[in-house]
Amino acid sequence: MKKITVTEEYSSQRLDKYLKRLLPACPGSLLYKQLRKKNITLNGSKADGSESLKTGDTVEIFFSDETFEKFSQTEDQNLSRYVNAYKTLGHMDVVSEKDDFIVFNKPAGILSQGDNSGAYSVNDYLIGYLLNSGAVNEESLKTVKPSICNRLDRNTSGLIICSKNLKGARLINDLFHDRNVTKYYLALCLGRFDKEGIHTAYVRKDEKDNRLIFTDDKNSAEIKNGFEVIEATENLSLLKVHLYTGKSHQIRAHLSQLGFPITGDPKYGGNKGKYRAGRQMLHAYSLQLTGSPDHKDMIFTAKVPSDMASICKREFGEDWELKI
Repeated sequence: MKKITVTEEYSSQRLDKYLKRLLPACPGSLLYKQLRKKNITLNGSKADGSESLKTGDTVEIFFSDETFEKFSQTEDQNLSRYVNAYKTLGHMDVVSEKDDFIVFNKPAGILSQGDNSGAYSVNDYLIGYLLNSGAVNEESLKTVKPSICNRLDRNTSGLIICSKNLKGARLINDLFHDRNVTKYYLALCLGRFDKEGIHTAYVRKDEKDNRLIFTDDKNSAEIKNGFEVIEATENLSLLKVHLYTGKSHQIRAHLSQLGFPITGDPKYGGNKGKYRAGRQMLHAYSLQLTGSPDHKDMIFTAKVPSDMASICKREFGEDWELKI
């Protein structure tokens, strides 16, 4: 039998979600069966899993040591992947680190989270980074796993905010849910941009080609972006983009639909002529967080990556620097 005292970190979490974190390899149907049979109790009483935990609550699990160990293990308990990701991906700029979350400036070419390719991701790097600093360990990872809170395309650079613990995940997820996160991007697009302002459109996802298709059907997903010119020549424009909605590819597709595809973006028509580039010149530049009960308003900015800065200097002058 295991007797576990709920700490403040897990206060307000549902019991069933807490148990699934604690016993990730245990099938959900079995967990609920054990609750019904009182083989799992809350404060000595029968529970159904919907209860909201409080600091100091006791959860008793009447499993054998062997069964408990079996259900607590997952393939992810092999820490070598995280350690290797931290070593392999090298230094990732830390824009800011708080007790409960961390903000990275992600280089282009790195996945935000894992996919079927097996390539290392920011998620892997994050856990490796926290293991290296001692902020997490093998035991703590069994109950809560640090994770990214926003995603960027593999070849988009810039700010990714990550939770370090459950409190951080709740904080950031609540801010996103309540629309208290403002996101700005930098985009280098082909041509002299002449359509400043806020634009909306309706799109659907072409799953086969993994791209957005524009439609007149207002029942489709809406995208909304605000565009402001920072620098422009006849050949290129550097834009500040205010992201109002969060559809994947929305800036890339929207600029292409407006006639100004992002430099280096082969999927949406921007990788052509002398302005070909190794990736789309899109950078998540600024995150503004407001409305947190525990923090003053926070603004994070990410340094312009060298490949984007190089094109700007070539087009706008060798003494170019970002002024916004």
